[in-house]
Amino acid sequence: MTENKDAVSVKPRKRLGHVIAFVAIFCLIIYSIFTVISQQAQIVSLKKQSDELSAQITEQEQKNDEYNRLLSTGDEAEYMKRVAVEQLGYAYPNERRFYIVEKNN
Repeated sequence: MTENKDAVSVKPRKRLGHVIAFVAIFCLIIYSIFTVISQQAQIVSLKKQSDELSAQITEQEQKNDEYNRLLSTGDEAEYMKRVAVEQLGYAYPNERRFYIVEKNN
């Protein structure tokens, strides 16, 4: 009779062990899925940053090439005049400048 009691008490312990193992594996799977999804989102974000930085590098390289071209041709004075007039708003003596002003309706 004692053997039956031991056999009956062992089954609930095995079941409890299986339930605990199942819950642990389930939690591990959920954690793994969450980690993979968050890493994929981070990869997309970093790829976007990489593309933006590549575009900035290309733009800067083009500017550097333009500056090197200007320095090699010896046309620095013309470049300085163009920058002064176009970007800095300077004007020649006795020069009239007209600006377009938009009206707000």
